[in-house]
Amino acid sequence: MGSNASADALRYREGYRDITTNDLSMDLNKRFYANTIVSQPDGEFIDTIHEKWAGNYDLLETHHGYIQWLFPIREQGMNSHAQPLQRHELEFIRDHQQARVVRSYELMLDFYGMRLKDRDTGEIERSDNWVRCYHNLNTSGHNYLRITRILKALGEFGLERFKAPFLNFVLHEMLEEHQLRNALDSCQNYWVPVLRNDDERARVRERWGLASTDDEGDDDEATQIEPLVADSANDSDGDNGDDSDVDSDNAIEDDIEDDIED
Repeated sequence: MGSNASADALRYREGYRDITTNDLSMDLNKRFYANTIVSQPDGEFIDTIHEKWAGNYDLLETHHGYIQWLFPIREQGMNSHAQPLQRHELEFIRDHQQARVVRSYELMLDFYGMRLKDRDTGEIERSDNWVRCYHNLNTSGHNYLRITRILKALGEFGLERFKAPFLNFVLHEMLEEHQLRNALDSCQNYWVPVLRNDDERARVRERWGLASTDDEGDDDEATQIEPLVADSANDSDGDNGDDSDVDSDNAIEDDIEDDIED
């Protein structure tokens, strides 16, 4: 894991201490989650996305403007029409629109071939369309950046409990069912590190024999696990939208752009 990626995860876990602004005039995320404005570019109201985009896998794969709206975080993404999440928006969405965040999560889980089995515990299971969706996820690396953003947003909006069950599920699929192997590097180096609880993060790594990252010290007993296709980042399906940087997660470049998603 590159030092920049490690620092990015630590910055997130510590709550973006370097970001002190809370601009009340910046409220696009708040208004979008209140279902009063549409996402940009070429977007829809959030309730329309939840209702009409569900199951439209081609649209969810090729549209490059919605993910920053469904999962806003404090960092600036690559969609210039979206804005970084402000503290006042975070509190509004967390306290008043959490149900819509869960629906956004369920929308993306279905796109990835999974479903939220239990909203209380965060338990995940395969969906009926998992074969098709797993194939897409295993070969479309820009979705790994999307997942990093999704996990960060869940933590921001009071849904940290969803993250470990998701990670344990996908690691089970990768290491025991031999599915989604091309996402393994991203999971180990980008998804697990955004678990905010140190003990929970350590338990996930220990359970699956994952190596510690730069900010967590060395683990002599853990082994770095390589994906089946080491350079799957180069397979971006020819996307030329906001995620045309392809999956720099999988490329493991030390100069990754602070894990800017999709």
